[in-house]
Amino acid sequence: MLMRDTEIQQAVTGGKLCITPFEPGKLQGASYDLSLGGEALVSHSDQKILLEPNSSTLLHLEPGAFALVLTKELLKFPMDIVGVIGMRSALARKGLILLAGMQIDPGFEGHLRFGLYNASPRRITLDYDYELCMIEFHKLTGPVSKAIAPNPDLIRGRIPESDRDFLNSLETTSLSDLGKNMQSLTQNVAQLSSEVSALYRFIVPIGLAILIAVILGAIKLLLFSK
Repeated sequence: MLMRDTEIQQAVTGGKLCITPFEPGKLQGASYDLSLGGEALVSHSDQKILLEPNSSTLLHLEPGAFALVLTKELLKFPMDIVGVIGMRSALARKGLILLAGMQIDPGFEGHLRFGLYNASPRRITLDYDYELCMIEFHKLTGPVSKAIAPNPDLIRGRIPESDRDFLNSLETTSLSDLGKNMQSLTQNVAQLSSEVSALYRFIVPIGLAILIAVILGAIKLLLFSK
């Protein structure tokens, strides 16, 4: 059963469901908005980015770049509630693809981690507390018998080292090349557009001159034929 806003609020207030920090303004009719925060790791760099409140640090994603990010919020689920992730349309409009498992299992505890892929031809910058996605809460008919195994790194708000190794393996294969190819394609399209525009400016006057000459020739032919 999908939980509505009052049920989510009651579950959080009563300590059954943990969302830390909990901000009432992010509570929607049947979901809660999750934001960007904590650690981030981008495919072209081995250095972790720390996104914190009142900090000037930003997350920059070049075309074709892939990043691992964490939610600002720490979540803790009881054994009879499951979460379902929904992507925000604002991400798609930017050209960002959110890569994540759709379901958060009962008993989960920690910050959620997501993949972000920049599928646009331009650089995208995100700051702390940027709204990444929404999460729905579904109440089960009863508690499950087996909880998901906790990940200590996610509980502490850290990206696991196994994820760093996975990201590095992606970087050595195709993501960086894809980014370079997208940049090159963008430059080639811009250059082609410029050349076509220049050619158009050159051809049009010549075409008009030829057309006028043909018309004048036809007029002279008609005149002299009489």
